[in-house]
Amino acid sequence: LSALLVSTSKQMPLIVNELQRRELSLEPKRGKRYSWGYPACPDVADHQKVFALLPQVNELGLELSTAYQLIPEQSTAAIVVHHPAAKYYAVGVSRVEQLLGN
Repeated sequence: LSALLVSTSKQMPLIVNELQRRELSLEPKRGKRYSWGYPACPDVADHQKVFALLPQVNELGLELSTAYQLIPEQSTAAIVVHHPAAKYYAVGVSRVEQLLGN
């Protein structure tokens, strides 16, 4: 069951992005998706800001751990940008550096 949840949690954002592109009549693969904990949004503590912007998180059954990880474990949050010039980039310190306290 765990493997199925991991696989689903990785595929669902891709499916949702494709549905968004179709609904907006955008070409395939246009834009980028930025998730916390990755180079463009390295600080997972910013999940608190997502929760402040989305008061429905309680209705969805989402919580934050003391390490700012989403609960349930296979949950995901992202900023989706459909601009054709969107690209991946890195800011700040890496998640490893955060964990090491650097």
